[in-house]
Formats: sequence, structure tokens, C-alpha cells
Amino acid sequence: MLRSLDALIGFTTVLLMLSLVVTVLTQIAANFLKLRSRHLRDGLLNVFLQLSWEFAGEGARRLAREVAHGKDAITREDLIETLLVLAQKSSSHPVYAELRTKIAALAPGFEPKDLLANLRRATLEFSVERPDLAAAVTRATAMARTPVTGLASEVFGVFDSTMDRVSARFTSESRKLVAVFGIAVALALPLDSFDLFERFARSDAAREQAMTLAQAIAVNDSAAGTTPQDIRAAFAKLQAAEIVVVPASRVEWLVRWQKVNWAGVAAGALLLTLGAPFWFQLLKDLLKLRSAVAGQESQDRAQRQAALAVSISAGAAGERGDL
Repeated sequence: MLRSLDALIGFTTVLLMLSLVVTVLTQIAANFLKLRSRHLRDGLLNVFLQLSWEFAGEGARRLAREVAHGKDAITREDLIETLLVLAQKSSSHPVYAELRTKIAALAPGFEPKDLLANLRRATLEFSVERPDLAAAVTRATAMARTPVTGLASEVFGVFDSTMDRVSARFTSESRKLVAVFGIAVALALPLDSFDLFERFARSDAAREQAMTLAQAIAVNDSAAGTTPQDIRAAFAKLQAAEIVVVPASRVEWLVRWQKVNWAGVAAGALLLTLGAPFWFQLLKDLLKLRSAVAGQESQDRAQRQAALAVSISAGAAGERGDL
């Protein structure tokens, strides 16, 4: 039982490490393509359009770019403060004057500069009164206590639902990147999942090495806690144990392709698309199961030894009986 479980743990460990490689490649690609900032900009544009803030020309798009500049994410409270800051901006583009008009209609009698000052003062005062509350709750409560509440209530009404849709679209595109890089890694090795599991089933050294690596990985609370340096070190250990073999040249890669099972490579590519969090959680569950199985087997072994000792003792006592 433990032998098969160790082989499964080793198999899961390798897939986790390769999935982390896929995750790093996905993050690099997402940063290069600026997926987060692009989706944030589109989401803010949708917020403005739903508010009927259709500024002259490309004003809404320009405002969305200004708000999203240098950001990958934004909260409702940050959006309100950023709008108040931008409304103070003096520029030839009419969007800033139109934004001031929109804010004046929602907070009559107050200039954006005064609204921002009141908001920040109220936030500071309330944070002193209730230091136990989260920052987001403090800021939202401060907005409810100041004249900016009209602007906040209008923006908050459409912000959450719009950003949820934006997050779903970003997740969908990220999964596509994970699938692309998962297939690429499986083809580059190539990763024959059937052969990988058989190697763990046959080799005691491979299982021992993988178990050591699995226990080291499981110390982290999540797969995200593993740094690129950790990935390289773990990958080097897998290569040194000949568990994962990276072709050194195109010729070696072609030679390996002649030996691998195409179905095993396809299965490996499919398994890598499940993502590192899935394999990390599975690894933790398998390690818990192994600990429970090992404890039960140790208990059963102790009971068998005790029963054997009693049997031997009874036999010896019978031999010493009165003839």
C-alpha cells in the first residue's frame, strides 16, 4: 500500500513542480501583454458608461486610462479618491471639466478639493475611533459621513458587478495561457505521464527523493509561496535523480520522441492545465493519507508481533508441562 502511495506522491510532486513552471511562464506572459491593466481599463470604461458618463469625444476612455495608469487592480474607495484628484486637474481636454460638473451635481456646493480633504480627515478620525475595523470599512464609513456620499453611492452601485465580470474574463484568458504553456512544457520535455508513474513504481531511490521533496514543499502554506529559486532548486534535484529529463539538444529531443507514448504526453499536457494550486492541494491530501496509512500499518505490525510473541510463549509453556 505504502509503495503505491509513494509512487503516486512522487508523480504528483513532479506535476506540481512542472505546473509551477507553467505558472511562472503564464505570469510573465500576462505581465508582458498587460492583461491585468488592460482588463482594469476596460472595466472602468464600462463603469463610466453605465453611469452615463459619456464625456465628449473619447473622454470616458481617456479617464479610464488615467485612473488605471500604473495599476493592476483598484478598490471602490480608491476609485472615488482618484476621481476627486483628477477632477482638480487643469488641462485643455474637456473631460476634466465635465468630471467636475458631474461631481458638483452629486455633491452640490463642494469643490473636488474640499471633498477630498473632508474625506481624508473623516477617514483619519474614524480610524482613530475604531482602530479594530478593516481599512476598507473605515474608508467606506467615512464616505458615508461626508458630502462625497452621493458620488460614492452612484459609483458603488455599478462597480462590484462590473469588476466581477472583468475578473471572470481575466481568469478565462489566464486559463487559456496556462493551457498553452502546459502543452508547450509537455511537448518540450517530452512528458510521458505513463512512463513517469512507472519509473516511480520501479525505483525506490526515485520514490525516496520525491518524498523528501514533497515534504519540503508541503511546509509552505500554498503553492504561491514557492519562489522561482525554490522551483529551480527542486527541478535540479529531480533532474539529478533522473526523474525529469530535459533534452540537452534537438537531437536528444527527437530521440526521446521516438521512445515516448503519445497518449502519455497528451495526458501529461492535460494534467498540467489543472494548475499548481490543484496539485499542491492534492499533494497535501496524499501526504496526510500516507501518514494515516503508515500509522495504521505500524499499529497492525505491532499487534501481529504481540500475537506471535504470545503464541511462542504458549508453545514454550506447553513443552515444559509434566510428562
